[in-house]
Parts: sequence; C-alpha cells; structure tokens
Amino acid sequence: MNVLLMYQPSPEHAAALQAAAPNARLLIAHDEPSAAQLIADAEVVLGNRYFLQSLPHARALRWMQSNSMGLDLVLSAGAQLHGLTITCARGVYDDIVAEHALALLLGVVRGLHTARDAQRERRWQRTPLGRLTGTHALVLGWGGVGRAIARRLLAFGMHVTAARRRPGADLAPGLENVTVCGPEAWQALLPTTDALLLALPLTPETRYLVNADVLRALPRSACVVNVGRGATVDEAALLAALDRGELAGAGLDVLEQEPPAADSPVWTCDRLLLTPHVARPVESPPFAWEPLFVENLRRYAHGEPLLHLVDNQAGY
Repeated sequence: MNVLLMYQPSPEHAAALQAAAPNARLLIAHDEPSAAQLIADAEVVLGNRYFLQSLPHARALRWMQSNSMGLDLVLSAGAQLHGLTITCARGVYDDIVAEHALALLLGVVRGLHTARDAQRERRWQRTPLGRLTGTHALVLGWGGVGRAIARRLLAFGMHVTAARRRPGADLAPGLENVTVCGPEAWQALLPTTDALLLALPLTPETRYLVNADVLRALPRSACVVNVGRGATVDEAALLAALDRGELAGAGLDVLEQEPPAADSPVWTCDRLLLTPHVARPVESPPFAWEPLFVENLRRYAHGEPLLHLVDNQAGY
C-alpha cells in the first residue's frame, strides 16, 4: 500500500505512521511535480498541500485524509472525487476556534474594536459597554465548533439557541440548556438575538446565508461573529449595516477574499473587529492533527471504520 504524505513528517511522526501500518510504503511529496508523480500509484493521501493540483494524475487513490476542518476547497474537485473516501480533521480544533469566537464576541461587546481609536489619539474616554450575561446568542452550525462555542456562552450566563441542518436536539453533556431548532425556525428568533455566531461550512445552502434580510431582522444592538467560512455572510451587506449603525459591531476571522484587497472597506470599518483567519492558529510541528492521521491510517490498514468521514454531497 502506497501512502503519499503531502508534507514532510518529523522522524517521530513518520515512525508512528509506519507502526500504524507496517505494510505501508510512505511516500513524501516535496513539491507539486513530485506530488503529481507520486500520486499516480498512491492508494492513500494524507494532507491537503498539492492535493488538488496532483489529483488528475491519481490512478489508484481510495482515501484522502484532510488536515483541515473545512472541505469546500477539496470538494471543489467535484467529479474527480467520485468513489473517493474523504476524512477531515473534525474535532481537532474545536476548542481553540471556539475560544477565538468568544474573544471576538467579547471584543465587540466590550468595545475593544472602537477603543483602539481612542488609544491612538491618547483620548481617555469612558463609554457604556455591553455584557453577555442574560443576553441571547444564536449559533448557526451545530458541529463540534458550534457546540464548543455554546459551552463557553453558557458559562457566561447567556441564553443559547442553536440552528442545525437536521432537526432534533442531539445534545452532548453540558448542553442540555441549549435550545436546538431546525433550518426553518432560526430566522424567527433574529429580533430577540443579541449575538449571532457562525460556525458553518461553506456549501451551496450556506453561501450568503446571512444576507441583508437576516441582518435587517437583528436588533440595532446586536453583533455578528464569524469563525466558519467567509462566504456564509454577505460581506457587502454586513459592512453596509455596520456603516449605517444598524448593528453594534461584528467580529470576523474569515472573509470571502483572503487577504482582502488593499482598498477593501474591511480595513477601515469602525465597527468591525478583524483577525486574519487565525482562529485555527498557525502551527509548528508537532501538528495537532498528527495523532488523528496515525489513528485513521491504523484503522484503514486494519479494515476498521475511519474517523470523521465527509459527506461529499452535504459538503462536510
């Protein structure tokens, strides 16, 4: 079995992979040309880098393990993925992404996105600030990140509602106080929503899900936080609402175009707290996904069910 790694493993990680699948032949792609050559006879690909570029050269590929939670780029290959099993890094970064969502929310609610101007101007100005306790949060996306966000919001004394694609509670321990609604019910809750948080994958159904109509339904005191995919929010509509003072603020870690153009209004929007797609942090080895790769390779080699299978049709 040829296993193609789209990254340079540390000696320790390579040894763990080999121990998980003793009969595997580990191949390492160092660049695009080597990836295109080596994928021809690979049965397994581990890692995203060079994958899309080399995919047309694959002849024996059966399984691809992504080191990302979001699969929109991988799934953009469409028909080339027919018959291919794909797994992702679901669950690896749930807590750290949720922490960043909470940081953005607190930053906006406590006015940190506007305090920077006063600091630059050396202006000591005290203004009334918001709070989380007793307010209502609506979380769109009920995967691992959405659940991790909800746990933190509950700890701050917020009332939490979550929207999910499939109806039903399916609550994990500690989330019994979350109200879970289906895909048709959440918009009715917008007028009483203080914080709208997005942890959504990008699919045809979620693209621009939060549009001008959704933003218009929120109270003027509400804020929006997105740590999912940039294109799930109509960016132009959001910036327009912020500029008109129709929302208290927004915290975005993701944009539709990254990095934004030099003349993009996201750079100058006073009510926007912007971070450069760092909710999942920049890592150095050992990477957080390495144990998942080892375990899934072990499972594949032994014919066991793989962890975090992706529904290619649903998009996650």
